[in-house]
Amino acid sequence: MKNILYILLAVFTLTSCEDYLDVKPDKNRQEIEFVSDIDLIFERTFVGYQTAVDFPSITGDVTYYKDAYNMLSSQIPLTAVQESVWKDELSTVTDQTWSQAYEAIWFANYVIGSIDGLEGDATDKSNLKAEAYLIKALKQFNLALKYSLYPSAENKDELGIVIKNETAFGQTTVRASLEETFAQIESDLIEGLTINKARANSWRESDASAAALAARYYLYVHDFVNAKKYAEMALSLHSEMVNLENDIFLVPSFGGNLTGHTAFIGAYAPEFYTCWDSQYKIYYDLNNPYKMASNELLAMYQPEDLRLQYFYSDALLSTFFGLTEDNVLYNRTLQMMTGTDVSEMYMILAECAARNNDMATCMQHVEMVRENRFAAADYTALPIPGTAKEAIELIVDERWREFAFTSLRWYDVKRLNAEGLIDPIILSKDYYEVGETAVDFDTPKVYTLEANSRKYARPIPQEVIILTKGSVKQNTY
Repeated sequence: MKNILYILLAVFTLTSCEDYLDVKPDKNRQEIEFVSDIDLIFERTFVGYQTAVDFPSITGDVTYYKDAYNMLSSQIPLTAVQESVWKDELSTVTDQTWSQAYEAIWFANYVIGSIDGLEGDATDKSNLKAEAYLIKALKQFNLALKYSLYPSAENKDELGIVIKNETAFGQTTVRASLEETFAQIESDLIEGLTINKARANSWRESDASAAALAARYYLYVHDFVNAKKYAEMALSLHSEMVNLENDIFLVPSFGGNLTGHTAFIGAYAPEFYTCWDSQYKIYYDLNNPYKMASNELLAMYQPEDLRLQYFYSDALLSTFFGLTEDNVLYNRTLQMMTGTDVSEMYMILAECAARNNDMATCMQHVEMVRENRFAAADYTALPIPGTAKEAIELIVDERWREFAFTSLRWYDVKRLNAEGLIDPIILSKDYYEVGETAVDFDTPKVYTLEANSRKYARPIPQEVIILTKGSVKQNTY
């Protein structure tokens, strides 16, 4: 099919689009007529729906240390540094996280609204529509996770996200309430759970990825019955765990001149996908090429932990820039994968068991993950905690190690601080004065994000407020 992607090129989600609508169609462009055309887009082309709603810099995983930042600052937006210390005014007016997510939502709405009118098999139509609902549900969920407060009863009337259920342009755009936002997410998720397609690879949605997303969603909203139900369902459909001692392909980089281990594997190489066999559905982070590991994150690992040995390296910055400290990059891949994972399902089941005071079952699930993260000869099981509080504190630490540089640290801090079962998680960073145009490395400053801070709802892009003439409101701080 020639030029099939023409229908997807416009990111019209929030702008007034009369100018675009006045453009006459290109006669050389081919209309989408068949269900197989939609399947081809999902299967073979990049339309933005596989990009993550990413924000690792705000979780405490990242610190832009002075020497490393000065070396790489031309490739690191100042906004990323401002986000890492939770500034509520950012220097740029745009945000790819927002625009890429709404492009994907627009595409999902197109599929949902048009596929019944295309020629093709009814079962294929149903599954593709469910796949679109799953994409839409995840994008909305992660947008809310980044840009809104936690959806507690006290916050139900706070600002959620912009809900878009249509492909028409030029309509007035406003942010729904948090209550409306999460009702929409759950509604789309339920539609997505109707998918009747076994997992064949990590590139496409399936019954397994639908269950895994449901488990992630329900854990966040403290529905532990459904979180357990769907985590068990996901594992019954796909439970392949990557063992770091035996399954990871380690490849030399830069002619083999680097010190230490690296699992820096080029995208689309067969080894790349082997590293992610435990993913239910791949979503990848394209916007953070230099993941400078904070010392706080590195201190979370035992020296024998293969995640530390394989996925963190000082090789690049020491070899090419001569840096000898504060120079560790997370280098599992350039495109960090943030989709649901088998290990995530085990950790969800562990937390659900802990909340039922079943500590033996809780730790069985935790150990299922940890045993695959150490060489067998180096591994010692963790002690069984005595209380649910101790167990969940242990679990949230393990989740930080396992899901570093994904949104799940932010997800955990927000949901657990809103609940109050464990001690408040206070994020803090010893850094420097971060201004509107630069970092002043001569002025040390400590930044703290309190458990009840409104900064847990990050600023939405200023361009959205401008383009909608203020109908989309900014978060207040």
